[in-house]
Amino acid sequence: MTSALERLIREPHGCFEQTSSTSYPLVMAQQYFLTHSGIDPQLIARSVDNLQKSYAKLTGFECSKKGYEWFGQDPGHEALTAYGLMQFCDMAKVRDVDAAMIERTRQWLLKTRDGKGGFTRGRRALHTWIEDRNCSNGYILWALLESGETGLEKEVAAFREAAESDANSYVTALAANVASALHKARLHTEQVHAMALRHQVQRHT
Repeated sequence: MTSALERLIREPHGCFEQTSSTSYPLVMAQQYFLTHSGIDPQLIARSVDNLQKSYAKLTGFECSKKGYEWFGQDPGHEALTAYGLMQFCDMAKVRDVDAAMIERTRQWLLKTRDGKGGFTRGRRALHTWIEDRNCSNGYILWALLESGETGLEKEVAAFREAAESDANSYVTALAANVASALHKARLHTEQVHAMALRHQVQRHT
């Protein structure tokens, strides 16, 4: 496993997407390093250094009007920004990430809601899969839910309805991810309520 992880540690390069192809594996490697012992300290140091370079490079692609685009040019791209949001949230589990940046990225995405249960697409996509409206809507919704966003009932209902009649297996997979994110959020809410109830009982006993 360590040998395999070592091959994932590469210098970041290129646009937002190319940099992500090296930084996201580094996030996964760092998760492994934090939960296992006996790892070469030099390997860990090299991974941490490259992750820092990747983070600095990625955040440099934030558009002046916020959101992210392949080269940081306005307007931001909705689906790519959603990918960035998910990546930064995962990255925050293993290193410091600017919480204000994550929040303004989430707010930028929320402003792209079209009022009909989907999300607008302000610029041409560089990849054909993002041209599929259900794929785009589902992915953005999933990213927002994974980031902890709530109050997306209208978007969830619209995507669920669209996914039921869509033969695209990628849309089906996104629907499963959305359902999983909703389930995790529900469990978290129940745990918070249970803890609050326990504290309330303890104060009165």
